[in-house]
Amino acid sequence: MHRALELPGDIDLSDLSYFLYARGIPHKVTEESGKQVIWTENEEKSRIVTSLYQQWQSGDLQVLAAPPRAGVNVGALLKSIPWQSVPVTLLFMVACMVVVLITRAGANWQAIAWFSFIPFEVANGYLYFGSFGMGLERGEYWRLISPIFLHFGLSHLAFNMLALYIFGSRLETRQGGIHLLAIIVFTAVISNVTQYFWAGDDTIFGGFSGVVYGLMGYCMTREKVDRNWQFGLPPFYYGFMLTWLVVGYTGVLGTIGFGNMANAAHTGGLVAGCLLGAIAGLLFKERRFIEKD
Repeated sequence: MHRALELPGDIDLSDLSYFLYARGIPHKVTEESGKQVIWTENEEKSRIVTSLYQQWQSGDLQVLAAPPRAGVNVGALLKSIPWQSVPVTLLFMVACMVVVLITRAGANWQAIAWFSFIPFEVANGYLYFGSFGMGLERGEYWRLISPIFLHFGLSHLAFNMLALYIFGSRLETRQGGIHLLAIIVFTAVISNVTQYFWAGDDTIFGGFSGVVYGLMGYCMTREKVDRNWQFGLPPFYYGFMLTWLVVGYTGVLGTIGFGNMANAAHTGGLVAGCLLGAIAGLLFKERRFIEKD
């Protein structure tokens, strides 16, 4: 890069910069100690930019006003989020994101210890595990649910939050936030306990995927039991999630960089969700039948 001009920081160069780009003159404007510096790719382009700048300042060169820069309108983005229609879904999404920040996406072991199913301590670079019973004796009952907020990596978080929004928002819109909250809590406990008995005391697991499978199982079974109750989910979603579950048990996902899957949590959540969906379908279907009579 060649240094073309050094100018005072209070000069608005946006119109000139827009003119230069429109004429096919690539350049860059940087800030150094309160001054603006225009850089070009070579000395020849610098001479052209210097000449055009002088003409612009003298009034011999008239340039069009630069269009307003497109940026992220944070206010409009926040207003577009359906906070009132799916508050429970969004609340859990925000909670997961906050925990990811606290735990640095699985890098802060001290913080992870607050949310893990099994209590453990970090000392001298080692993890010292307690037991499930120890946690209950201490009154740390939140550990039955808290692992769902843990995520080990941004891709892990993104996948689970997308799936949560797909299933959770439809379920909450159709049945209400209290119903969704009850399903999340129940499937969280079942999926976490299932993973614990599968893996043992000396393991750390986390993620919302067990609950996601619970929500999917609920929707899928509820629709099968009661044909009049549909969530509007394409069959592809069910097929993909079930295929992912089966592939997870093969161990292939770990070898290609997806990490070790909490397969037991997925299965436990799925079974719990299917059970709730079947019960709800039968109860509410029967209620409508009686009311018609």
